[in-house]
Amino acid sequence: MKQRLLFISLLFFIHLISFSQTKISGIVRDKTTQQPLTGASVFAPNTTNGGATDDKGYFSFTLFENQNEVIISYVGYESVLVPASSFTATDKANVVYLSPVVNKLKEMVIKKITAKQREKYMEIFNREFIGLGKIAEKTKILNPEVLQFDMNKENTLLIVSADAPIQLINEKTGYTISYELAYFESKVLTEEHNQKLTTFFGYPFFKDIVKDRKLDEKGVAKTRLKCYKGSTMHFIRSLYNGTMENEGYSVTKFKRELNPDYPSQDSINKMIDDFRRNGKIPRIPVKHKIVYDKVNSKVHQLVFEREEKKYFYFSDYLSVTFRRAKEENKYTEYYHQAETDFQTSQLKLMEDTPIEIYADGTYAEVDNLGSFGYMGWKKMGEMLPFDYQPEKIVAE
Repeated sequence: MKQRLLFISLLFFIHLISFSQTKISGIVRDKTTQQPLTGASVFAPNTTNGGATDDKGYFSFTLFENQNEVIISYVGYESVLVPASSFTATDKANVVYLSPVVNKLKEMVIKKITAKQREKYMEIFNREFIGLGKIAEKTKILNPEVLQFDMNKENTLLIVSADAPIQLINEKTGYTISYELAYFESKVLTEEHNQKLTTFFGYPFFKDIVKDRKLDEKGVAKTRLKCYKGSTMHFIRSLYNGTMENEGYSVTKFKRELNPDYPSQDSINKMIDDFRRNGKIPRIPVKHKIVYDKVNSKVHQLVFEREEKKYFYFSDYLSVTFRRAKEENKYTEYYHQAETDFQTSQLKLMEDTPIEIYADGTYAEVDNLGSFGYMGWKKMGEMLPFDYQPEKIVAE
């Protein structure tokens, strides 16, 4: 039986300053030699906004609202995350020094794995990182050799690292993505009937390739809109703008309560013994009962303002239904679910604290919001940059 995947998408956003547009510039140098680094990548994470340094190590571009930090990376050097405010000075050179990672790589101990093991781990990574949807499956990893895999002895915990940015391409969505992987972990939850919990975070930089590759602009626009509708980004934007219901969402709080009829572990062991002796299949009730609120939650019950900032908060769980799109067949088949005319997801605050939300669909303390169900099904293969805006598509 297929195991249900629980997914927490973790992306770093550190909102340090607030502005609409800010011109930044700087120079990237080698920390040891002080020499400029030509072609270093400089970008606002999770956007299409960025570029590369020139032959003098210089870069300059404009950041937009909520783009409050930049990633600077160069092959063979440690990447750095720098507040945008570090590059706004006009009376002096804004210099960033990168440290070589050669010594660190020499000290690393890479476990040897067989070709068969690597193929198996790569399959897990593709499923958990890129996704299984029809759009996601069009994504290709161009440099899989940078990935390193580490599986524990019990085969319950897979950790993946990368010694260079992961290069992805998906002509269906019209993007290449350079992904600075900071952390990836996929583990089996034995206490939750072997469900899987996958956690990863990093810093993606998107590049629009529609014109360069002469892709079908209208087709790409439709694909992007399909990825956007019902996504976490779309939902957070609707919360921020107070348009949740108008955007097609209905939200209900629910609790998972321990079923009083659930047997003790000793009773379960006895049932298993009886099954082995007599072949009698035990009927074990569900461990938790789902108890829904009688009425849907309104946006004003989920979002509050404090000092001109907006926060999202709820207790227990949220069931989020998006009524303007269906769950794709691959999802319902994978989980053996009945087809519906809507998409259903569940959200949970991992810590009982509000999270600040922003107009572009991002949010602070991203590790605090767990997404399950259909939102969890959508992974990097269907992810859009946070400077994406739906395009007007002319009907055929």
